[in-house]
Amino acid sequence: MVAAVAMETPEAEVLFSKIGHAGIITLNRPKALNSLNLDMIRAMMKTLKQWEQDDQIACVIIEGGGDKAFCAGGDIRSVYLAKLEDRRDYQDAIFREEYELNYYISKYTKPYISLINGICMGGGLGISVHGSHRIVTERTVMAMPETAIGFFPDVGASYFLNKCPGRLGMFMAITGEKIKGADALYCGLATHYVPSEKMGQLREALTQTSSAKQVNEAMARFNTDAPASELAQYQSLIDEIFTGKTVPEILDKLYEVKHPKAYEWVRNLTKKSPLSMAIAFTLLKRTRGMSLKRCLPIEFRLSQRFVEHYDFFEGIRALLVDKDNEPKWQPNHISKVKLDTVRSYFKDLGLKELKLV
Repeated sequence: MVAAVAMETPEAEVLFSKIGHAGIITLNRPKALNSLNLDMIRAMMKTLKQWEQDDQIACVIIEGGGDKAFCAGGDIRSVYLAKLEDRRDYQDAIFREEYELNYYISKYTKPYISLINGICMGGGLGISVHGSHRIVTERTVMAMPETAIGFFPDVGASYFLNKCPGRLGMFMAITGEKIKGADALYCGLATHYVPSEKMGQLREALTQTSSAKQVNEAMARFNTDAPASELAQYQSLIDEIFTGKTVPEILDKLYEVKHPKAYEWVRNLTKKSPLSMAIAFTLLKRTRGMSLKRCLPIEFRLSQRFVEHYDFFEGIRALLVDKDNEPKWQPNHISKVKLDTVRSYFKDLGLKELKLV
């Protein structure tokens, strides 16, 4: 007699459930800090469209599985593998469909509520910041860290970072510095602050709502005064430095102000991709005042240029594959970045342009 062998079914990477009148999305890759891959993006888009037409769904809640992260960003390792395998269709699809999802969330007709209790970086902001309600806690850590991997702040960052007070958006884009929940609220990236110990109760209350009005009433009950923003303390310093007309000018100002925090920032900037910093700077300057619908196609152009060039894959190799943390950037200094090179990244893609509806 042959013994029966129990076969474990792998759990889905993103879970969808309905509780009361709430549709709940749970990003379910806790070991990968819930990073987004193309299958997850497609599943979310499909389900969000279904729920928008479902009269039984009053709101959507999105959360991260595990206790560490909401979403640490896009699954850039998959982009690295696609490059090695010369799968250019994947390199187009993952960015095109992610940006389409970001835009769709921005237009969603029902309350879209992100419970950001933990790490939220890169693509994590793309699936949260564009929604109607963004709840942060004392455990929230946010960043757009792309210049550290030879990429650029995308997923609509050229829109939402430009809406931050003063020059904070430019500061975040170039430095990739991590900020806390109170900072996110100060910057306008979050809408509500709730202590992490109350997040379960808030989630329960939201599942019992049946209208947008009731969602807002529940949010008001749980909303708490946030601690003082640490970033706000440095607003005038950041405004003074990051009004520079070029990245080299910003770096010079960081040295000139003789401030301990400025020295810390400039030390960190020496590790970033010079080309990425130059393109991030140019992107935010070009898109200031633009709508999200205009910003995302420009970001898509950049994404497709980055996947053709060296720095992005060198950054992924150094930080995520070999993990030697010693990327060899080309060029290796901001003074060697040519203006014509930066401009070439922004050129129209012709028939491959991202068209949003």
